[in-house]
Amino acid sequence: MMTNSSLTAHIPTVAGQDNDIYYLFNNTEWEQKIYEYVEQRIFFVFVILVSAFGFLGNGFVIWLLGFRIKRNSFTIYILNLAVADMGVLVSMSIFFAVGHTFSTSLCEEFIIFTYSTGQFLLTVISIDRCVCVLFPFWHQVHRPPYLSLVVCAVIWALSFLLNAIHFALLQNRKLGNNNHVMYFQFFVNSLVCVPFMVISAVTLLVKFFLKRQQRWRGKLLTAILATLLFFLLFAFPLNAVYLLSTLTQKTLPTSMRYGLLCASLNSSANPLIYFLVGRKKKKHPRGGMKAILQRIFEDE
Repeated sequence: MMTNSSLTAHIPTVAGQDNDIYYLFNNTEWEQKIYEYVEQRIFFVFVILVSAFGFLGNGFVIWLLGFRIKRNSFTIYILNLAVADMGVLVSMSIFFAVGHTFSTSLCEEFIIFTYSTGQFLLTVISIDRCVCVLFPFWHQVHRPPYLSLVVCAVIWALSFLLNAIHFALLQNRKLGNNNHVMYFQFFVNSLVCVPFMVISAVTLLVKFFLKRQQRWRGKLLTAILATLLFFLLFAFPLNAVYLLSTLTQKTLPTSMRYGLLCASLNSSANPLIYFLVGRKKKKHPRGGMKAILQRIFEDE
């Protein structure tokens, strides 16, 4: 049996330091690795719990808007947003579960693909509501009937194209720095989508509080404002982390995990927002999720 003295005898001596200090240094490195592993597991548990809630909520919204409720030009946007949010949650759960393998790069690309698609859709939704509020006659009469389908198709195609190019570049290491396409995508998300959403949210808030007629304070407008606010609080941090990594040329694993956790919260929140805004209060009879969604989107 090997004694403690025989163990320390095999530890090399560092100039100016004894073996005890060298062993303490190595022990600190192991503690850091253990801390990082525990932190990753904690984040994994939180993401799984949040994603489980989001699976149920977004899945129910997809089923109702896709098969149970008659679609209109606006619910097409909401249906596509729910699909994008579901994609973020599924890919994020797989990413945290499988560890650092080849499949994680695919999961990461799919996270960014669905995450960016959701941002583009939310930007279009906010602009659509602004046009509806500022130019109601044009929106009701002259708006092309298939505009929603065309816009959603273009958004999905554009997001897929950017991620496909980035993934192809990643497989060819001879091209040097392959992250320019990904950084460009997050640059667009942060500096194009967010300003449009902020301007639209401020415009809707002004109309919401200054217009005297109660019809301007409908459930749909309230739900959109809540969704935009929740995005600015929880979805934007991931963009900020990527931009910060670009500027500093350093990877920020802890910040990245917090950004992914916030993104999963954002992708799970929309069904809860629809439920809280659309439910009836006081003495009215209770209704299911189908009735709640119909009450929200009948404002269209």
